[in-house]
Amino acid sequence: MKIVTLRHIHAYFPNPSRRLATAVILGGSLLGFQALAQDTISIENDEIQDVVARDPGGYWTPDELSRAQLQELPVPSLGLDELIEEAAAQPEELPTSTKLDDGANIMEAAEVEPDLEDRLFPVSDSSPESLPAGVKPEDIGTLKTPFSSSRLVPSSARLSYPYRASGKLFFQKPDGGSFICSGAVLRPRLILTAGHCVHQGSGGGGGFYKSFLFVPAYHNGQAPYQAWNWRWVITTSSWASSNGNVPNKADFAIIEVEDRKFGSQVKKIGEVVGYYGYRTNALVNNHTKKIGYPGNHDNGQIMHQVDSEDFKSGGQNTRLYGSDMRGGSSGGGWVENFGIKAAGQVGGLQPWPNRLIGVTSYGYVAVGPKVQGSSILNKEFLDILNIACAHRAGNC
Repeated sequence: MKIVTLRHIHAYFPNPSRRLATAVILGGSLLGFQALAQDTISIENDEIQDVVARDPGGYWTPDELSRAQLQELPVPSLGLDELIEEAAAQPEELPTSTKLDDGANIMEAAEVEPDLEDRLFPVSDSSPESLPAGVKPEDIGTLKTPFSSSRLVPSSARLSYPYRASGKLFFQKPDGGSFICSGAVLRPRLILTAGHCVHQGSGGGGGFYKSFLFVPAYHNGQAPYQAWNWRWVITTSSWASSNGNVPNKADFAIIEVEDRKFGSQVKKIGEVVGYYGYRTNALVNNHTKKIGYPGNHDNGQIMHQVDSEDFKSGGQNTRLYGSDMRGGSSGGGWVENFGIKAAGQVGGLQPWPNRLIGVTSYGYVAVGPKVQGSSILNKEFLDILNIACAHRAGNC
């Protein structure tokens, strides 16, 4: 097992007009290999400038952010019928143990008031805000697996926990172009997303994308809790050596983001928007809320939600759930027991709220089936989480 570390400088700074700008990437150099017990791969952004420093200019200009393209969902090489048939022929690998985040390790409170005037780029005339307010979800696909799909109602719900712990992820591919995925805050400094949102699936350390920028509660160009620059990223070897093929048994990645200054205080992202818990081996026979920024709904400019239950195995440690989200929703969290408990509410055998149990990994170009797949959170997920927690004091 090897971890690849790649150094370069890249930092995000808001300019006086409250629009987004960043420092220029000054270059990178391969530092070599470091052996650990787990089979993972990561890159470091450890020369990031101090969070208090501010300087306009750089890659993430308002124009560049507005041009960011959808990261399309990876499509399995097998057709949907073939995929389901092959998965059904495989022995079902039901979990033998479950790793719980005990429910105490979620954070709801945020003392920071959202800044609705902080815009990443100007709003266009064709913005989703001008679209009809009515929601018309297509609640069943050709596979006959039901789901509910809509904008948040009201849209200001994005400013409340647990919604605000989800957001949009911007990144740059080495061969050019800016792209978007979705993600969720997992720990005080850690963002959970899909492996295919950080790494191309081949090339070792050279396969990583760059310039990661996470915007919690993003809405039509707004960054109500600022935009958070990456410091370090890790993914699983199952994804990094996959050649981009799905289904994949561990299409996960974790991004560590740099702290940001709010007034006179420097805060971690989890202290500002809260964070989710997690549970491994929990996608079988469950029900989730999926949150993301799909380009087929509101041009990916408004947080979207889909509720559905476990449908079938997709093979390779993945499950299929009903969903009508497409490109841009990649990496968005799948959350069980989503919401805030009522006073006096008594739960069942798994009552703990707001635990991530998957992320959007793959789907189909065809609009008919209306299913998406997620890798089941497994030991490889725990491996990269444990490494991420130990990477810097205060990450977890």
